[in-house]
Formats: sequence, C-alpha cells, structure tokens
Amino acid sequence: MPNRENKLQTNEHRYYDGVFSYVDENGEARISAPAHTHKVVNYKQAEAWQAIQETEKWRQEGQDNFTFSVMDALHEVTSVLTNAQCGFMLVLQSYMNYEGKLTTGRKAMKSADMMRVLGLNEKRQTFYDFLRITTENAIIVKKDDHYYVNPRYHFRGSMNGRITIKSYTDNVRKAYSDNKPEDLGLIYRMLPFVNLQTNTICHNPFETTPENVRPLRAKELAEVIGVAPSTLSRRVSDWTFDNEYVLAKVKVGKKTSYMFNPWILYRGSVVPDDTARAIFAVKPIPKN
Repeated sequence: MPNRENKLQTNEHRYYDGVFSYVDENGEARISAPAHTHKVVNYKQAEAWQAIQETEKWRQEGQDNFTFSVMDALHEVTSVLTNAQCGFMLVLQSYMNYEGKLTTGRKAMKSADMMRVLGLNEKRQTFYDFLRITTENAIIVKKDDHYYVNPRYHFRGSMNGRITIKSYTDNVRKAYSDNKPEDLGLIYRMLPFVNLQTNTICHNPFETTPENVRPLRAKELAEVIGVAPSTLSRRVSDWTFDNEYVLAKVKVGKKTSYMFNPWILYRGSVVPDDTARAIFAVKPIPKN
C-alpha cells in the first residue's frame, strides 16, 4: 500500500529541520514545522500576496513609460486651447522628464524639436500659435532658455495626493501618428471624466463602486467635449493606436457608454483585468 505521508513531502522537508508530514486521527493530511522558521498562510492569503506582487512589479516597470495629467486642473487648459492644440499638448507632455523639462533623450528641446515631433515643420504658424497660447497661460513655461511643462497640469513622478490619469507615452505617440491632432484633442478633453475603478467615461469619476458609476451616454459625452453626437460616434470608431482601439463603445440595451483602453490612458494602479483584455482584444479592420 502506498505510503500516504510520502505524497506530502515538499522541498520544505529537505531544506528545513523539524518539518514533517503526518495523517491525523481523522484521516486529514497535516504538515508540522517550527514556528521560528514557518508561519501558517492559507491559499487565499498566498494568492492575494501574489496579486499584490504582480501589481507592484507592473506599476514599477511602467514608471518611465507614462506621465500624469491632473484631472481637476485640465479645464484650465481646455478652456484656452483649440481641439488641435489640446492634441499637441497631449503629445508634447509625453516628452517631459521628471523635472518637467521637455527633452528628446537627454537633450533639452528647442522650438524646432517641438515642431518636429508634432509634425508641424510645414505649418510653422500653427506651431507658434500653439507655443504662444501655452506660454501666455503658463501651461508651458520657458525658463533659462529651456521649456518646461507646468506640473499643475502634467508631471512625472510621485502623485502626492493629486487626482490623476496616466498617459502611456509610446502609445500616445502612436495614436498621434494614426489620428488627426483634433482627434487627440477630443481625447484630451475626456480625461477629467475617467472613472478610477472602471476606466469608463462618466459623470462621477471618483466613484469606487462599479455598480454606482454613471456613464456619460453618447449625447452627454458629445456635449461635454463640444461635438455633435453623430460626429463623436463616427470618429470614435476610427481612433486607433498600434492596431488597437483607443475607446470601446459599450452598448447595453439602447444605451451606449465609452471606456478608455487602459493601455493608452488609465486611472487605476493595478494590472487591467481579464475583462478589459477581452474587450480590447478586438482589432480594427485594416484601412484600405
């Protein structure tokens, strides 16, 4: 007859003295170990700890790959910039370092560098209009002949209690190459309405209970960002980056709401769940 105790052997038995297995009087398998080398942890605790470790690893690995936008201050930016200029701002802030200085690599950006990354070499007046309005309103600050993004609106590093949304730099830049500046400007205008728990664009972005989130319906969202509902519906379906959709249209019954792809813009601090992965696994139809 097989020795049941042998089946309970683990690496712990080999590497630690005093660890042994046995079957109690009720026929239950037990493992005994000294308290100074071991503690009791149930499977749920172990799984929760593993989830925390994975989240922390995911968060730390992305530190250099995203910037923060301060949600409750962005209205000051959107109130003075056009849609296209908001799109320029969404892209340009992805080039700031931890001091807020606009750089390419380790080199401080000059106006010519900004013009180049925004693709405005052939539209110099458009660029200088943007630079003038952003510096006049201290959205971009020139100091010691260098350009900085005002941390009131965008920053890298510690949140320090600020209410923020992350923009993933590589994917924002890819979206800029796939879409018009005006489209990124509309995306920028949506940032203050993204929910912390669900990444849904909603009335109550600070609601933490998913059942209580009140999504902005298509007509409401169009009104918030200043376009016709038909325009929003048409353009949202075209917004892509690196063969992924920027937004998902979620339709339940006759009501449509919108959710940001968490791999481009994200409120949360944990790894996006399997539902988000499944939603955005749907790929755009190639354009002719």
